Amino acid sequence: MGCKVNGYCSDMTRTFFVGEVLEQVKPIYDLVLKNQKQTGEQYKDGANTRLLTKMVENDFKLHNCDLIHSLGHGVGMQIHEAPYINYNSDTQLRENMVVTNEPGIYIPGKFGVRIEDTVQITKFGCISLTKSEKNYIII
Repeated sequence: MGCKVNGYCSDMTRTFFVGEVLEQVKPIYDLVLKNQKQTGEQYKDGANTRLLTKMVENDFKLHNCDLIHSLGHGVGMQIHEAPYINYNSDTQLRENMVVTNEPGIYIPGKFGVRIEDTVQITKFGCISLTKSEKNYIII
């Protein structure tokens, strides 16, 4: 979901479940959530976008999954702008940048899981600008 708030863009994605969470989805969802939280702890001034991506990519591979989508991107006047947080980018995050943290796993023909927040980079961490439940959301 992307929308403009006070002239600026924001991005947030959640995965919802209808009725129940299938057992085959739980380990994938939990893996994505774990990486989204760990990445959020590493997003700070000076963090390298390539190393952040490698961290998630390596953990996904340990669980026989792939990171096929960018880990994140800058948010400003456009919803997708630099810095791009992926394997091809070798950029450092800087204080006051607004970026997304959006690991995801997609199983073709079955399901996908993405948990995304927009955050502001600070000297020693990041501040989430999006507020929503991240655990299983069953509707």
